Amino acid sequence: MSLELVRRTFLSLSAVLAPAAVLMGCAPVGRQEVRHILPCVTDTQLWVSVSLARPETALVLMIGGLSCPGRPMDSEGRHFSFSASALEPSTTYQLQLVAEERALGDAWPLKTFPAETDDVASLRLGAFTCAGGGDGFGFNGLQFFKPHAFRHRLFDDLLSRSPDAVIAIGDHIYWDLRGGEIPPLGRRRSALVRWIIGAYLRTRYGAFDRTAPLIGTTNERVLKRIANEQIADLYGTRFKSTPILFISDDHDYFENDDAEKELVTFPADDFSRAAHHAVANLYYPPLPNAPSKPFERSFGVMRYGSLFEAPLLDCAGHMTISGPSPVLLPASVEQWVVDRIKSSNVTHFALVPSHPFGWTAGKWREWYPDVVAPEGFTGLVTNELLSATQGVLTSAAEKYLWQRGWWVQHQRLLSALASRPRSRFTFSGDVHAQGAIEIDRSGELNLSDAPLTSILVGPVSTSDGTWPSFARGLSASLPADLHASTLAVTDEVNGFTIFDISKERVIATLYSCGGYDSKSADDGSVKRTIELALS
Repeated sequence: MSLELVRRTFLSLSAVLAPAAVLMGCAPVGRQEVRHILPCVTDTQLWVSVSLARPETALVLMIGGLSCPGRPMDSEGRHFSFSASALEPSTTYQLQLVAEERALGDAWPLKTFPAETDDVASLRLGAFTCAGGGDGFGFNGLQFFKPHAFRHRLFDDLLSRSPDAVIAIGDHIYWDLRGGEIPPLGRRRSALVRWIIGAYLRTRYGAFDRTAPLIGTTNERVLKRIANEQIADLYGTRFKSTPILFISDDHDYFENDDAEKELVTFPADDFSRAAHHAVANLYYPPLPNAPSKPFERSFGVMRYGSLFEAPLLDCAGHMTISGPSPVLLPASVEQWVVDRIKSSNVTHFALVPSHPFGWTAGKWREWYPDVVAPEGFTGLVTNELLSATQGVLTSAAEKYLWQRGWWVQHQRLLSALASRPRSRFTFSGDVHAQGAIEIDRSGELNLSDAPLTSILVGPVSTSDGTWPSFARGLSASLPADLHASTLAVTDEVNGFTIFDISKERVIATLYSCGGYDSKSADDGSVKRTIELALS
């Protein structure tokens, strides 16, 4: 490696080394007492997750005149979770955090959803994906994640449109361990560059001990340095009056969905599952209406009166690659979803999986067999992330360790959703793009009489090095086994989507915030909107 490359690597890392002392707890931090607040509600329940700048022995959430004691979630007294039930539907409650009889921060309002039987006139729902990643993290002139300032502007624009709720779809954390203790970024780079990056990550964040628990050990400090930056400092308290539902995906288990001869990252091992649960328990509320308590961090349902219902599905944490019929969703969860599709009496129904229906980027853990391979190649292909693989998307080659059972499950879910006689659609994220299609054929499944609309809602943090076109040489596109018409061209931009849902129709507005090139002047503000009438 040239001396110039070493110099550029050191310079790019030095730009982010300065805050290390603060993150390691070696310097005073001028923050408000409350570091972050993230709430979720149903018609009769609410959950609030809170972190503090300084430890407290106990924390209480006042909900109107009700005193709700916080459940400590960490070993330091900085993270608390609150849960309250038997609340009134469609009611705005004033909330206030109290520690030792003193108020922490200002009071704020939070409104419960309408009762499930209520005749609701409208719902405004926001959605985005892939908000995680270090604050402007990059090296050697390449930025992987947008700065927080960009993301804050995007969030503030979303919230200025007054959504009744927001769905955050997958990849709230980016810290891919590949079975190790620190992310092996640039695994194909020179040994010196990898050593420099590894030294930087150890200095700024530390390293995990995969044999130790996540809470109450040195692992807790490492976990908090990562998640404080990627979640607490990113969201802050700006969403405190907007219910937000977090769906997990592969990176939330501290792994990318890789399948190579040297390492297969999923199904998630015990450490990955523990890391996922630890971050979720510390930083954001559980999903409501889970099929069972063990699944409350992976599956749930958003229900808004008689107007709207949406099952929320983690397609990574419980996937299988063995047995008679490998699946991305457990069989019991699939049946639960199908039953809800068949029995729901809402006006509009949406399916929200963490991995989308209708797009492929040639990744391993997709519903689809398409893979990046040299044109005309029909053999076995392994695509490593950031490996500069060149070629075209094809289903003629064999994707290493891809399971046909995933496609079969895809077909069952689409068939169930398409058979619903009333309004239905699907939206998702994951593939770092924004767009919309209308699926009229999926394999042997003919949907031409009532095509199914599928939307990519738009990522938040993606930058130079994390667009599919950089990581895999091409952007996400339609799988070979599907036929669809384009409603909005699939575009590699950051952004979000607002769904305006009324009794008569659903209007989806795609807001593009740019951010493709880290050297441009994009600041997270909206640059373009596309309005689509779904029904």
